[in-house]
Amino acid sequence: MWEEIDGAVEKLRDTKAGWVTRRDAVELLGKVTLKSLDALQAASDELDVDVRRSVDDMLGRAAATLQGVKPKFESTPPTLEELAKACAKEGVREVEQDGDSFDIRVKLKEGRTQTVHIRQFSRADGVKLIQVYTVCGKADEKSYEWALRANMKLIQGAVALAKQGDDERFVLTMCFLAGEATKSEIKAAVKEAAYYGDWIEQKVTGQDDF
Repeated sequence: MWEEIDGAVEKLRDTKAGWVTRRDAVELLGKVTLKSLDALQAASDELDVDVRRSVDDMLGRAAATLQGVKPKFESTPPTLEELAKACAKEGVREVEQDGDSFDIRVKLKEGRTQTVHIRQFSRADGVKLIQVYTVCGKADEKSYEWALRANMKLIQGAVALAKQGDDERFVLTMCFLAGEATKSEIKAAVKEAAYYGDWIEQKVTGQDDF
């Protein structure tokens, strides 16, 4: 047993190892840790004084080690509605439901606004994604090169093309794994999409239509 655990520790520490190898090592160590903690917590009411003292000691050490360490993800992934509502801020970001998706109207400087949309969908391989996107204006061939260059200035996401009726529109889009997206992560994405989406719209059309 110890050989397997020590092997997983070494694999995790080896930054030259493949990501699959290191991920599997993390999962093994995590499962061992969780199972051990469950067993110790179940024995916290142990009648034998010596056993209970050891249990308390080990749980105390574990708690001290984890003090201040917060899990990145919640135990239960937030719903799309919870993610959207976490973006709301009175007078700045208004959230409205639109069928199975949500629209967030963001107020920007100089009286401008930008609507950011949040929806959940499944890729062809079945992976569920949360998409944060905003329409940035009508696209034409003269703007394609500029839009591609603009991608280099984005922290995350990309400028893409989307068909709306008979028109091609520039869309700033970002995607996150549905089971791993956090409220703070989506809120940050909405703020960035609004800021850069409006910037693109000004460059492309000079209007404030979206």
